[in-house]
Amino acid sequence: MDEDNLLDSHPDLMNPDWRKHAQTDAWLGAKKDRKQFRKQQKRASRGPRRRWWIFAVLVLILAVTTTAIVLVGRRPAQDAAPPDPTSVPDVAPVDLARPYAHTPADVWPKNVDGITSPAPAAVGAFKADAVAAAYAKVKQAISAAHLDPAVLTGHDGKAFAALFAPDDRDQILAELAKKPTKESGGFAVYLTEIADGYHLLDAGPRTFGTLTARAGGRPGELVVDAKYSVAYAFDHAHPRELVSPAEIVSFERLDETYILRSGSSFAESSQGLWLDKTTGAYSSVSCAAAKDGYLAPGYANPPSAAPPTGERDAPGYYDPKYPVPTLDGCPD
Repeated sequence: MDEDNLLDSHPDLMNPDWRKHAQTDAWLGAKKDRKQFRKQQKRASRGPRRRWWIFAVLVLILAVTTTAIVLVGRRPAQDAAPPDPTSVPDVAPVDLARPYAHTPADVWPKNVDGITSPAPAAVGAFKADAVAAAYAKVKQAISAAHLDPAVLTGHDGKAFAALFAPDDRDQILAELAKKPTKESGGFAVYLTEIADGYHLLDAGPRTFGTLTARAGGRPGELVVDAKYSVAYAFDHAHPRELVSPAEIVSFERLDETYILRSGSSFAESSQGLWLDKTTGAYSSVSCAAAKDGYLAPGYANPPSAAPPTGERDAPGYYDPKYPVPTLDGCPD
């Protein structure tokens, strides 16, 4: 018997209800297969698009990172790191608008504000308010001697001398009446006077240092130790010709001892402020002007292939916690 005829004559196939049910199942199965096929096709097409999207994000991150690196590389040199607090570079940009850049004085306060003192407290027989007054008096003397235009450019030290006890004032006025020299007075001992022909920039002097009070050796004596540096920025007609801020910024480093005397142990003419002793050194200055007792910038020196001595950058020129250097970089 033919096998096809056997299938056609099978009782289930001859049943019309069964045939209708089988056709429905076949149609639903085909539909399910088509739906599954479309899902597979959709996943296959989505994979490359997702990979391209991830690649685009990575490219964007790389571009942003590269831009940030370039911008950091273009930042000005003076913003890259703070200045060395104990050195002035031999080669660095000079900017008259920011004359102290690349020097320790770039972070120092203007005028006498950089010279600080501890909170006033009683010292021996002196109460806290008397110690505070002593600090204020010494700062006034420092300002009058090294920051006042009347002294710096007017070469008039009368206001400075008036701050001292009459007996000390007479001695100071006698010294100021002499021709100032580095060895005998003026610039090296009492006052800072700018040499004629040189001008300070509007940035003004800057200071850095400390005051410390202690009891004196006699009753009624209050001693104030002052350790500080002063920086002066000079003008220059052709700043592009300069190779270092050391050519326009001069430093004066001073250790001074002031004594305030009061009470019955002292004559009335001896009561008040005394300048007991002073030790100083100078960096980046005109040697010729210094020998005459005046301050002038380093660019006034003859051209030199190297600093005159290795002491020019001794830390004590800029940081009062170090001893005052014994050399000033100028030949005797």
